[in-house]
Amino acid sequence: MEAGVGQHTRPLFLEVLSEVTGAYRLAALRHKASIAWSAKVKTPSRLTLGHHVTIQAGAVIHCGGKAWSDFNGYVRLGNGVVVGRYCVLYGAGGIELGDFVHLGPGSQLISQSGRHDAKRLGSDPTFHFAPILIGAGSWIGAGAVVLGGSTLGCCVNVAPNSVVAGNVPDYAVVVGNPARVLMKNEVIR
Repeated sequence: MEAGVGQHTRPLFLEVLSEVTGAYRLAALRHKASIAWSAKVKTPSRLTLGHHVTIQAGAVIHCGGKAWSDFNGYVRLGNGVVVGRYCVLYGAGGIELGDFVHLGPGSQLISQSGRHDAKRLGSDPTFHFAPILIGAGSWIGAGAVVLGGSTLGCCVNVAPNSVVAGNVPDYAVVVGNPARVLMKNEVIR
C-alpha cells in the first residue's frame, strides 16, 4: 500500500481544514484514487490509500484520531478497493482492507463499540476497540455488517445483510446473523 493521504503528525487546524474543504480528495488523485464529493472522511491524515481506490457517493469513513478514541485508529485501503455507496467505516479500532476488496452499498465496518459497564450511564462512556482485517479479493454484500475483532481471509464472500463477528477462512461464503460459513470455494485458476 502507498503512503497515506496525509501525515499523522498534521496539526489539528490543518486536519479540520482538510475535512471541511475536502482537500484530501486532491491528495487522493496522486494515487489515481477517486473520492466522491458527497463522501465524507473524518481525520483524513489517518487514511491510507492504495492505487485506483474508489470511494462512492454518500460513504462515510471515520479514521479515528479523536479524543474519545485516545487519538488512535486508522483506515488502510489496498489497491483497487471499492467502497460502495453509503458505506460506513468506523476505524477507531483500525480497519485494513486488502487489494481488490469490494464493499457493497450500505455495508458497515465498525471497529469500536461501547463497553457494558456503569460508565455507560454517564457523559464519558468507555469504548472497546478491535481491528477489522479483510483479505484480498473479498466481497462484502450490500447492507452487511462486519464487527471489530473480525478477520476475513482472502476471497471471502459475505452475503447481503449478514453480520460477521469473528474469523472467516479463505474462500468461504458466509451468510446470516450471526454469519456462518455456508460453503468454502475451491481456488479457480
